[in-house]
Order: sequence, then C-alpha cells, then structure tokens
Amino acid sequence: MAVTTKTSRRREHTRERLLEAATDVFVEKGLKRVTVDDLVQAAGFTRGAFYSNFESVDEVFFEVFGRHARALLDRARMAIDAVPEGEFDVDTVGQLLEEVTSAGDAWVVLHTEFTLLAVRNAEAAAVLATASDPLRRQVAELIGEVLHRLGRRPTVPLEQLAQIVSVLQVHAALLAQVGDASLTDGRPGSRGMSALLVDKLVRGFSEPV
Repeated sequence: MAVTTKTSRRREHTRERLLEAATDVFVEKGLKRVTVDDLVQAAGFTRGAFYSNFESVDEVFFEVFGRHARALLDRARMAIDAVPEGEFDVDTVGQLLEEVTSAGDAWVVLHTEFTLLAVRNAEAAAVLATASDPLRRQVAELIGEVLHRLGRRPTVPLEQLAQIVSVLQVHAALLAQVGDASLTDGRPGSRGMSALLVDKLVRGFSEPV
C-alpha cells in the first residue's frame, strides 16, 4: 500500500509539473507547433513520463485551457466577494475586470488558440463546446450577481450577456498584449475594458430593478 501511494504521488507530481510547464510552451510556440519533446524538455521529464500521463499534446492543451479558465473564474468570485456591501458601483465593475484579466494573459492566448483550432477541426470544436458550456453558465451567474449588487436586472438573457462581455473583454486583453489600447483605458499594462465601455455595457444591457 505504501509503495502504491508513493508511486501515485510521484505520478501526480509528474502530471502537475508537465501541466505547469506546458502553459509557457503553448503560449510561446502555439498549439500546432508544440511537440511532446518540447513539453518534456520544459518540465524536465522523459517521453515515457509524458505518455504515462497523457495520450497527446492536444490532451495536455485542453486540460491547461480548462485549468486557466477555472482559475480566472475563481479569481473573479473572490474579487466580487471582497467588495463590501454598499460600495459596489459601475466603476467597481471596471476595476474587477482589470484585476481579473490582468492576471490572465496566458489564458487569453490559449483561448484564441483553442478558438482557431475549433474553426478548423470538428473534434476540437466539440471539445471546446463541451468545455465552454459550464464556463459560460458560471460567467452568467457572476454577471447576474454583479447586476444584483448594482440594483439592476439584465434586459437580455444572462448567457447572451455573458458571451458579449467575454468576447469584448478577451478581445480587449488580446489587443492590449500587442500594444493596441483602443479598448482599454490606455494605461501601461492595462487589460480591462475602458470605463466608457463598461458603463455602456452595464447601462445598455440592464435596467434598474
């Protein structure tokens, strides 16, 4: 039993290290240029260690994507919960987007890679749809909570609003990474949508309760 437990822990450590190292490799090289050798070299393991945990590079990519998405959602929940009652306003929404997105540069690139792959590959499109559905629902729940704390209600279905906000925010962050601040406030390192855009989104797609 002790030997089995030790082996299991070692395998979990190997898997974790491979996933951690994979993020930088995918961001730097792009999914379709990454090889198994790239991943094991970055993690400091052998090909045997890779194939004892994963079947393909795509499998690693899908798991890395999911991990980053869940981490961003967790960060968003904590940021929302940290705002005291009575201090929530439209400016707060912009600050929350900035706080959450500024730590998500890697995920923005991974999301773009995944979307492009899905456009060209039916299997990847199915995986993306399966991964996106629960994430979209969670984003919708977070937006619903934000609107509730603003004393507002959505004028379109929450999941549609979640899509609108996500697309704009991801595009704003992606542009900012290449030096285009047209959708942000223009501050160095800023990734969140501009205060004007946030205000228009809130007031354009919701109404006072």
